[in-house]
Amino acid sequence: MGLVRILLWLGYSLVASAVLLAIAALVGVASLEFQQASLMAVLAAVTGLVGVLFVTASFRASTQESAAEAILFLMLFWTVVPIICSAPFYVLGATPGPVGAMFEGVSAMTTTGASTLEPEALSRTLRFWRSLLQYFGGVSAATFAVVILAALNLTGTGIHRSTLFTFKTGELFPRLVGIGRLIAAVYLLLAGVAFVLMLLGGTDTFDALCLALSGIATGGLQPVSGPLSTFLSPFSAVVLAVLCLFGAFNISVVWEALRQRRVRQAYRLFTHVEHRGLFVLIGALILVTIFFASLYNVGPAILDAVFFVSTAGYQYDVISLDMVPSPLLIMLALIGGSALSTAGGIKIIRLLLLFRHLGTDVARLSHPSRIVPVRFRKSIIEDRSFLSIWMYFFGYMLCFAFGGVALSASGLALQDSLATAAASLANIGPLLDMTLPASGLRYADFTAPQMVISTLLMLVGRVEVLVALSLILPSTWRQ
Repeated sequence: MGLVRILLWLGYSLVASAVLLAIAALVGVASLEFQQASLMAVLAAVTGLVGVLFVTASFRASTQESAAEAILFLMLFWTVVPIICSAPFYVLGATPGPVGAMFEGVSAMTTTGASTLEPEALSRTLRFWRSLLQYFGGVSAATFAVVILAALNLTGTGIHRSTLFTFKTGELFPRLVGIGRLIAAVYLLLAGVAFVLMLLGGTDTFDALCLALSGIATGGLQPVSGPLSTFLSPFSAVVLAVLCLFGAFNISVVWEALRQRRVRQAYRLFTHVEHRGLFVLIGALILVTIFFASLYNVGPAILDAVFFVSTAGYQYDVISLDMVPSPLLIMLALIGGSALSTAGGIKIIRLLLLFRHLGTDVARLSHPSRIVPVRFRKSIIEDRSFLSIWMYFFGYMLCFAFGGVALSASGLALQDSLATAAASLANIGPLLDMTLPASGLRYADFTAPQMVISTLLMLVGRVEVLVALSLILPSTWRQ
């Protein structure tokens, strides 16, 4: 039965969450926060017990899964696991209610980086937990993109296909474990290198650890409040920017560069079509920032542009992206990073394909009967394959519009609601602060309904819009 198979893999997910809770408990012990550590240990034990029961009850389930079961598991993972991982914020007293705890947990796990809490008001245990949760969410997002989303996209433009993905019927869920371990190892290696380099740059050990875990996930949550320039040296900030850029890169290209260790493969990090798109967006944002903020801010403009385009959203200096008009920032935020990455947004490759298709259609206007194939990455793509991309773009804009309307109906001004909807859906929470709303709105000012709407948008943006929308189709549930 399909539900039994889903229960099995949901149990594995809960066991993984329990391991992370146990690690956070150990950090609490090392930080001499014994009460916090004991509560985290209890949560780890309860979560692990439930996970083991799920696995035991469904261990003999068949491994022949369907696309509908994969979609349902994906949605259940991003619903159940964030709820479990949100519990520490409520149990440890960081938030007054479960809604606020859910907002914090989902924001961290979807690598959005929005928060109602000041880092200095949190214990070291919780600050580390936020960073670890961002890392877990980034690894999960990349793994699901490589395995499940690629399997659902076997035909068409193949946005999620890569050298990491090999598919055989009945091996979809088992592949999650192998690919997940590989991606976790790659990201941990990159985070470890950045951690050492930031230590050499004079960064505090705990701050360097938290930033390394959240940076590779393009998470955006900081262990210390304020601009990075107040507690990071320029060298450490550059290291963090490069780390965020790797998080926004296509994970299959990064893996091939590390595996083959050849100059030619490393060169692909700069020539891959999605990465070139990232560099173009970074360069454009740097020029715009210099235009509005002056030439004296070239250094901060470069760093902040990398942070923003990678969807991490860290700010190195106050006088930088804050000077850029809000519509431009919202537009760039919605674009996002690479398809197989921890970054949010529509994804660069989708927009590149849409522009290529649009250019072909314009070329056909002068000769309607002329056959003009769409060429992309040395292959010809049929017109019908673009339907899913146009549908995704339309669905994404529809969710953005509905989110803005819902937030406006909840009491926010129009500008604030659009900035919040974009920040939540594109998983770049710091966007709200950068748009400098005239109302002075901050996440700490959100009401419970506004937190719920923002949380839902974060989840929809992370699981891919069409996957979320497919749940409203009766045919999905009939399968």
